Amino acid sequence: MNTWIVGRVPVAHHVTRHAYRDDGSLQRRGEKTFFIKGRIMAGQANLASNLHGYVDFKWLAKDELAETLTPEYYRSVKNMMADR
Repeated sequence: MNTWIVGRVPVAHHVTRHAYRDDGSLQRRGEKTFFIKGRIMAGQANLASNLHGYVDFKWLAKDELAETLTPEYYRSVKNMMADR
């Protein structure tokens, strides 16, 4: 796939905070995800030789993301996408 990264700064981000158990121990580490705008110039996603074991992917429109993502995650990223 031939891609072009539009800028050098993120267009959006999503923050997940640490989750703790009742006894105070760490259940899940927090994370920060940054989104960078890019364009696909040519080609198609090919998962044949990926290193992460992925076997499938989806191209989704903005309204389809609302049905697929958790409500918290979608609220965090929905405004970075165009309303076309």
